[in-house]
Amino acid sequence: MVWISKREIAYYIILRKAFNNRTFNLGEALDILSLFGSKNIGRKTIKKLVKKGFIEKVDELNYNVVEIEKAFEKLLNQYMMQRLFKNLKSKGYNVKIDVKNNSIVLTTCDQTLEKVIKILNFISLSVECEEYPVSSTL
Repeated sequence: MVWISKREIAYYIILRKAFNNRTFNLGEALDILSLFGSKNIGRKTIKKLVKKGFIEKVDELNYNVVEIEKAFEKLLNQYMMQRLFKNLKSKGYNVKIDVKNNSIVLTTCDQTLEKVIKILNFISLSVECEEYPVSSTL
């Protein structure tokens, strides 16, 4: 998982200060960002910021800047889900990721995992067990 680059942070801050909570279009954003780099780089960076959750796409050409805490929470949730998935997989558990529901699905659950799921309730990741009806939010 690629974290966030210095350019992405800088462009996010520029867009946040320029547009605050108002919807802006791609042309407006590129006019401002072109002062710091090419329009092509600005377009690519906006696309990356949308993918990482720092900017949300309203429609084809309009965007909103997301609050920084929400954006980092989404990014960190993706990171934690990947780490949990890899850790469980390395311990021999049969697991898969359900992309639609943004959750980890355990195909085989035992008492140990049921306890782990309950311990990790404070994290906002979803872990489901197919064998048992245990489903909770991590």
